[in-house]
Amino acid sequence: MRQPAEQAEGRARGFTLVEMLAVLVVVAIAARVVLARLPDVATLGLHAAGARMVERLSAARERAILEGRTIAVNLRDALPPDLQVERLDGDPAAAPIVALSPDGDPLPQRVRLTDTTGACVEIIVPAGFARTRLLTEVTR
Repeated sequence: MRQPAEQAEGRARGFTLVEMLAVLVVVAIAARVVLARLPDVATLGLHAAGARMVERLSAARERAILEGRTIAVNLRDALPPDLQVERLDGDPAAAPIVALSPDGDPLPQRVRLTDTTGACVEIIVPAGFARTRLLTEVTR
């Protein structure tokens, strides 16, 4: 006959079903909290394209200053086909073109990039020589 101590040891070797379910519930809740804080995968491409456009505009402004001439940047160049460009100021007919003056621009320029899901970012080209900025949280 088995001793009571041996019987207790035999039961203590594994996990019960209730313990396993409790662990799974905790892991599921933690995963949901973490995933809710991650940005939407579809908008990551939009933000990356916006950041590339900010760099292009900043480099074009520096080039305009160094060369002493106006540099025109076509915003649709090197832009993924699923993104739309919209100028929020200036002439709508010249929507994809931003001209950067070597002596500083008199007015700020705003450009909105929109993807197929409706998410959008705005790019601000400030007046003067201030750095171009990307606004990631834009309300329509």
